[in-house]
Amino acid sequence: MVDAKKVKEMVAKKSSQFMGSVSGAGKVSPHMHCRICHEPISIKADPRICKKIECIEKNEKDEKNQRTVRIAMFVFFGLFAIPYIFALATSLMG
Repeated sequence: MVDAKKVKEMVAKKSSQFMGSVSGAGKVSPHMHCRICHEPISIKADPRICKKIECIEKNEKDEKNQRTVRIAMFVFFGLFAIPYIFALATSLMG
């Protein structure tokens, strides 16, 4: 037969251990993680990368690729927008 009192005590003990570990999580100092290697870094780090050479080089490469994609997006948007605007302007004039 199962002793209900003993089961309740075990549950209370386990839940207090769990809650203790959750409340203990507040003792970790505030930090962020490197966007490349995910190591903990200072919350004031800008850009959000650690001091490793590999991470710095990878971040520079990623930023360059983002700039290239952004420029290409504006160029392609312009290529499609200019004929549309031209057609709209000629239809309003004529």
